[in-house]
This record gives sequence, structure tokens and C-alpha cells, in this order.
Amino acid sequence: MRELSAIFKDYPFVERSSVSMSITNDNRYFVSSEGSSIQQGQAYIRMGVSCSGTCTDGMQIQRYEGFDAATIDGLPADSVVVKTIHRLVGELAVLLKAPLAEPYTGPAILLNRATGVYFHEIFGHRIEGHRQKSETEGQTFAKKVNQKILPDFISVIDDPTLSEFKGEFLRGHYLYDDQGVKTEKVTVVDNGVLRNFLMSRSPVRGFPVSNAHGRKQAGLSVVSRQGNLMIRSSKELPFDSLLALLKEECRKQGKPYGLIFNDISGGFTSTGRYGPQAFKVIPLLVYKYYTDGRPMEAIRGVDIVGTPLASFEQIIATGNDYDVFNGTCGAESGSVPVSAIAPSILVASLEVEKKFKEQQKPPILPPPYKPIKTSGIY
Repeated sequence: MRELSAIFKDYPFVERSSVSMSITNDNRYFVSSEGSSIQQGQAYIRMGVSCSGTCTDGMQIQRYEGFDAATIDGLPADSVVVKTIHRLVGELAVLLKAPLAEPYTGPAILLNRATGVYFHEIFGHRIEGHRQKSETEGQTFAKKVNQKILPDFISVIDDPTLSEFKGEFLRGHYLYDDQGVKTEKVTVVDNGVLRNFLMSRSPVRGFPVSNAHGRKQAGLSVVSRQGNLMIRSSKELPFDSLLALLKEECRKQGKPYGLIFNDISGGFTSTGRYGPQAFKVIPLLVYKYYTDGRPMEAIRGVDIVGTPLASFEQIIATGNDYDVFNGTCGAESGSVPVSAIAPSILVASLEVEKKFKEQQKPPILPPPYKPIKTSGIY
């Protein structure tokens, strides 16, 4: 890790950088008056690579990549990490000089992992069972069972039984939930139609039985939570075809460009009635894709905003390039490991707004590890 982190010294514009690793062995014991006695354990290993810098106007830019595994052997080879470090530094260099984005509404593509975060925030929390009966919740989908809520080519499944996808570790895997219920595959949306909710032992009208999504951080109370959220499509296209459709949609709407969201760090959503029942997703790497053939241009300082029902109506097509986003989700029952598996998606209209910008200027002095020559003496 020391050798890998030293690579950042070759790039003076990188103000902060790190190569980190966390290893967690989560062992859980469960007994109940029903006679259940369960012992289960899960190992979570994460290696993270990050770098950041400051634009001339004070905006802080960060690039990050995480590698998740169940064992040390599951982590990538050093050569892969080295390549990732150089890629992140290159992206940081471009973003530090990129223009600030302006508010925009129009066609966009979310790349696969970005799609996973997008669905986790705007949809996944709204189909958690306990939110369907709380009077403080917006209950977005509570009365939409057996109704169409997504395009008919999209299905949504949550399957914690899966420990990996195409050889990649899934953080959202578990054998039993925290109420002692054995995991199962749950089809939430079938060809666009809502069929189910993610249930703990707390019943909802029409859904009296748990489907093993009662989860919690140690020391907190269980509520229904996501595990491995999977977005499946029957309208899969090669990515080049998605780009062609993006250009066509831009021309149809009279837009000079569309947006491509390469990477998203996370986001948050408000599902309660006490405030706007909206979402905000935080992109890290965004490009303008011009219709006149100009090269793509990186932009900075955007957040995706909107409401779920309006957003779902805008999905036109999906790619065939499924990938995994691994993360940690925070909600009422604390922080739990989750995964999202999704293809890239094309949407006819997505809204972005300007994000918060810091005012601190870049450093005047060079990094402390760079010697300063004074009167011939270093």
C-alpha cells in the first residue's frame, strides 16, 4: 500500500491522496422463541484509492475507486491498482480544468454503476416494506401493486442469495436476515409491473410474511432494507447504439448536447411527507456528448435531482453492459452493506443543478515532498 500510494507523488496537483484497506469480520448469532439458532459470518474487505485537488475557483474535486472482496486473494493484482491510480489522476487533471456546468434538463446516459446508485436511491428505498404503512412516509408505491410503474422492458429483483456476479463480490449477500429468516430471491417489479415489497417481519396489508429483508447495524432495531438490487432489461443494446439514440433524442429536443454520467459516488433521498419527496444523486465524472461531432467535454459541479415517478417515465432503453456497484447504505437501522447490479440506461430527460462550491483557493506552495531550491542549497 505504501508503494502504491507513493505513485501520487509524481502528480503535484494532487493535494490529498490515499490507498486504504479495511477488513471486517462480521459474526452474528441469533436465537428465537421459535427454536431458531443461527450462527453466520461474513467477511468484507475493501481497498480504496482516492485523490483530490482544488480548482482555481475553489471547487474541490475528488476521484475514488473501491475494490471489494470476501478474501485478500479476491483483491485485484497490483498492476490493476496501478492502472486505476493513473486513470483517476488523469480524470482529476481533466476535471480540475473543466468548465462549471449550468443547470440542464435533457437527454442523458447513466453508465451501469451509476444506474445502480440511481435505482438504489430513487426506487430501492421506496419499496422497503415499513415505508408503505407509516403515516409519516410518502408511500409512493403503497397503492400501486399490480400497476405499471416502470417501462415494460425493465424488471427489478433483490436477491441476497447471490454472493457474486460475473466473478465480482457482492457486499449485499447474506444467508439469513437479522430476524432469522432465510434469504430468497424477491421479484419486486416484473416487466414494469410492481409485484412485491422488500419485507421484514413487520407486515404490510397484502404482504403478511417476511421475505428476509429485515436488516440492521449491530445495536439498532430492524427495518426492511435492500440487499442485492438487480435491474434487468429485455431491451438491451450495445453501448454504441445507446450513444446513437442519445444523439437522436438530443436533435429531437433541439439540444446541442446530452450528458453522460460515468461515475456516481452516492446520494440521498427524502421519502417522508415532512419535506420534498425527491432525490439527489451526486455524480463524480460527467461529460457533454455533442450532436455535431465535437469531442466529449468533461464538466464539473452538477447534482442530479428529481422525483421518482417522473424520472421512471423517461427511461428509453438500456445497455447490455451490466456491472456492480458495492457500497454501504445508511438509514433508520444504521449502516448495512449493499450492492446494485445494473446496465447503462438512456433517459429522455434528466435534471441537473449546480452543486455547492467551496471558496478555498489552491495551495500557493508546492507539495512538502518537493524540494525548494534556495541559494544553491536544497
